[in-house]
Amino acid sequence: MLDSGCKFFFVVFSLLRFSLNLGILERPLVQGLVWGLLTGDVGQAVSISLVFELLWLDLIPAGTFIPPNPAAANFAALSLVTIHGFSGASQSLFPILMGMPLAWLAAGMERMHRSWQNTAYNTMQVWLRAEHQGEYAPGLLVRRAVTQAAACYFLFFLVSLSVLTALSGMLLERGFLRLPSDLLTWGTLWLWASLGGLMSLRVPRAYAVIASGALAMAVVSIFG
Repeated sequence: MLDSGCKFFFVVFSLLRFSLNLGILERPLVQGLVWGLLTGDVGQAVSISLVFELLWLDLIPAGTFIPPNPAAANFAALSLVTIHGFSGASQSLFPILMGMPLAWLAAGMERMHRSWQNTAYNTMQVWLRAEHQGEYAPGLLVRRAVTQAAACYFLFFLVSLSVLTALSGMLLERGFLRLPSDLLTWGTLWLWASLGGLMSLRVPRAYAVIASGALAMAVVSIFG
């Protein structure tokens, strides 16, 4: 049930990026809230999703720019945490890190899908000619594009989640992935993820503050 449900959610929320834009519904926090309500652990799900929300806060799909797809990373992390029964920030760290590359891979797949739609543009050009105007049916092209996108998202996440589930299971059998529960807090993860939000300010002084803070933390870690 969980396996098929997470693929369904990934497809739906990914389609909300480009196929059916309804404002903020495709954001990680909404994804986490829906996941938490269905699994019964809203706090854990929203905490994980907040990491991805902060990390890519300044990257939004606009025009020809295709940012990382946070739904891929978010649902992969949520699925791994639920499958393996993880809890807390420390145990969620590796699922978050393992799911993160999927955001860029999914964005690459979206670029490929856009290039496939060049044939639809050529078809539209043909329909606009006088001798072919009776064939004009843009709705057909839209439905075809959305169906192709949904199929691509489903297959992508099916393969990706299968690989990550097998890999994480193998690592757990060898004693990896489980960090001490008191090693990290959600505040620590959110602090590091918030660097993405600070980068969105595009203000040199903000970058200086980030660099100074990182240097101070490094000094305290080494000599503290």
